[in-house]
Amino acid sequence: MEQIEKLRQRQDQEAFVEQAQLLQFGLPISEINPLRKAQPIEVERLLERALANPGPHWPSAAVRRAKMLLVRDKEQASSERAVELLRRAAAMQNREAAYLLAGLMEAGAGVPRDIAAAKGLYQVALRLGHGPAGLALARLESDATKANVFATQGLRLLFQDARQGSADAAKTLADHYRATSDSAPERLSVALEWYRRASDLGDPEASLRLGRMRLDPKTTLYQPQEARSAFEKAANGGLVEAALVLAEDPHKGGTLGVPVDEAELWLNRALETKESRALLLGAEIYSQQGSEGREKAKSLLTEALQNVDDDPGVLVALGRQLRNGDLIERNLPRAIALFDKAAIEGNATASYEYARTVLSYPDAATEPMRKAAIARLQAAAELGHVKAAISLGDALLNGNGVAPSASEAVRWYEKAAAGGATMALIRLGDYYALRSDGVEISRALEWYRKGADANISTAMIRLGRMYSEGQGVPQDYALAATWLSRAAAAGSGPAMVELSALYSRAGGPGHFNLARDVLEKAVRAGDTRASIALAKLYLARGERALAESALRKIAESGDTEAALQLAELYLSGGADQLNQARRWLSAAEKGASGNDGLMVRIALLQMKDPGTARHGAAVLESLARKNNTEAMTSLAQALMEGIGVQPDANRAEALLRRAIQLGNDNARFVLAKAYREGNGIEKNPERAVALYREIYNDEPGDTKVLLALGDAYVRGEGVTRDRALATQFYALAAQNGDPEGKMHLGMAYLYGGGVPHDGAKAERLLAQAGEASLMMARLQLGDAKASGMGAAIDPEGAFASFLRAAESGSPEAMIEVARALKKGFGTQRDPALAQSWLERAARMGAQDALYELYRMNAVATDAKPQEAERWLLQAAQNGHPAAMYHLALRYRPPSADQNSIDGNEWLAKAAQAGHWQAIKAIRKKKLPEPGDSDDDD
Repeated sequence: MEQIEKLRQRQDQEAFVEQAQLLQFGLPISEINPLRKAQPIEVERLLERALANPGPHWPSAAVRRAKMLLVRDKEQASSERAVELLRRAAAMQNREAAYLLAGLMEAGAGVPRDIAAAKGLYQVALRLGHGPAGLALARLESDATKANVFATQGLRLLFQDARQGSADAAKTLADHYRATSDSAPERLSVALEWYRRASDLGDPEASLRLGRMRLDPKTTLYQPQEARSAFEKAANGGLVEAALVLAEDPHKGGTLGVPVDEAELWLNRALETKESRALLLGAEIYSQQGSEGREKAKSLLTEALQNVDDDPGVLVALGRQLRNGDLIERNLPRAIALFDKAAIEGNATASYEYARTVLSYPDAATEPMRKAAIARLQAAAELGHVKAAISLGDALLNGNGVAPSASEAVRWYEKAAAGGATMALIRLGDYYALRSDGVEISRALEWYRKGADANISTAMIRLGRMYSEGQGVPQDYALAATWLSRAAAAGSGPAMVELSALYSRAGGPGHFNLARDVLEKAVRAGDTRASIALAKLYLARGERALAESALRKIAESGDTEAALQLAELYLSGGADQLNQARRWLSAAEKGASGNDGLMVRIALLQMKDPGTARHGAAVLESLARKNNTEAMTSLAQALMEGIGVQPDANRAEALLRRAIQLGNDNARFVLAKAYREGNGIEKNPERAVALYREIYNDEPGDTKVLLALGDAYVRGEGVTRDRALATQFYALAAQNGDPEGKMHLGMAYLYGGGVPHDGAKAERLLAQAGEASLMMARLQLGDAKASGMGAAIDPEGAFASFLRAAESGSPEAMIEVARALKKGFGTQRDPALAQSWLERAARMGAQDALYELYRMNAVATDAKPQEAERWLLQAAQNGHPAAMYHLALRYRPPSADQNSIDGNEWLAKAAQAGHWQAIKAIRKKKLPEPGDSDDDD
């Protein structure tokens, strides 16, 4: 500050330039806060004053002003002025001006591209002693000998300047060796030494780069403690970016070992600079600290939005906050504007976010915006952004914002697949399986197999369905069971449902034996995944002992996955098997050391056991601090449910949002489900639907999301009620083979909900869903056949459907079976068997079964009044409204003046439960006479 004050007292060109240089780097916030905040507006004013008159410092001022124009302002006029300033400074023999102008000509930025002119200017800069110009000439030279000469000249000049104390030269040498290292340890070590030299010469940026090199675990240079020292040096030298690295360390795994109090100190110092990056980090950290922290986070985000800078990362982060509306009010137009601003700078992530927002929220976009969205998706995809490539393929396939083109969609899916996007493999498989009329079904098989090879359970399930249904391949239940078993072994719940449905459909043990033989062959060939799949296969058949034996054999050989599966098996076996579960979990934990994915799964199982729940929670905490998104998601679920930890809705929500920011799609689904159900956090159907739509736009084949959206539109939760749109989502889920989707679509056809009534279609879909062991589908099918709302009245078919559901454990179906047996509807009349089914349903807590037992014993030809009374009392005590009402009638007083406490109590309870006659009686203040009621429901 003293130096600035002295310079301010002078009004000469040199003083203006020196002031600008100091202010451009920034002044310390205070005597106790070394972080610096630049003052670009004052810098511009000073440089313009320096440029107002000729003088020896004019070229230096011109170079600084040109750099600012090129970095901060992308308008054509600003580029033209920057070029003109550099031309004049280069003509005055300023070597840096010649070098910068050459770079613009080489890139064609602000001037027509001219390689020959660029080479000429690089040579001018080199002759004037600018080392980096020699390296640039070497890069452009096709003749290896000449290139070597230029590189040698450039390096010699840089060595010379660095030895004479130039931190810039030392840093440039470090950058050169690092960029040309090709990961060779020797050159990386040389780069490290030059960064250290530049750092010692007082360059904070060099300290920052040194820290980042020492923090890269992929190299032999990984040394977290030296990295921390370098970051501290950079932060004490004024760099906010270094302070942020130190501030977030405890929240990012604690790799540097920064104590929490020191991290908080650096965060507070960074916040004092008011830089957007610091405000965003502060908001992220505070949002995880309860309701008070969330209020702080909101305040910081509001402040960041008032001081938005040009940093693309900041623009994207703020845009996401405005789009999602988690901590601040949703503002789609402004979110789109921020993404747009960052996308203009060529940021691929911003281009993707702009496009997905515009295409996902058509009401907030115009036609020109949709066209821009498609163009930006293409630009980002061409730069290798695989999510952009998938989104572009989706848009082309569905005609969203662009004319539909299946061939172009496939091209972009293939590009994404080549870039490592496993979801693109599913997209391609689905395209050939569902949209090509079966002509190229073999190609669907090819893409699904690639997905299965990449261990994607969705691809395995698709393959299982193809073989199960004979879709484009010979029907082969054994291969179907093999693929579904593999998916189940990978932890897929839907695969187990499919596997169960397959056995139900195939019938008999033969197909199970074939599947077992295939897996046993793979086991003998040394495939450990097949061993686990075989155990899952046994479990699907209820053969627990064989599953245990198969898992134990491979677990005892040291296989961590098998130990984990065995622990899960014992945990499901009750309290007497907890010690066994703990033993195998301990073995799995030892074997999983260093494998964070397995550690998350182990921690989740530990949290199911009260004795190890706290340890499991601690493991998830440590993994979450390392930014493991699966751990964040699992820990959030534990916090919502209070399993192994104290419930904390605010932190759970913050963890899920953080996991979403880091790209975890499952976290989006978990948060959406929590918003939808109000499970552990405040219910918010609008946010739930917004998240479901985001997932749908990224993964339109996710049946869980399709069902959730269908349910939302059926109930009008978070959206305007729209049964037709709901049915479209159910139809998409059904098309993807989801049993629930088929059931809901079948019910839509049955009742004419969003589609015309079609009893035959309804029965077919409900039957397919019933084959997947969906009891509700079997019940609905039974109702359709019994009522004639299906294809025709079919008493025998109705009874068969009810019986299948009852045998699967549905109390509602048991009651329907009992009613049919009682009346002889679709089967032989058998009152004794009917009572047996009702008693079974009653033991499962079914109120209606208790009431049916009362009616059966009260009105039968061989009525049993005492039995009837017993069942009626039980039904009333279990909350059955009609039973309560009938008890009120039972306890009706014989005289008007007698106190009827019991009768009035049951009447009040029945009215509270919604019984219309009880409500009517209370309004009239008079119970009806026994026999006046014809209410048997």
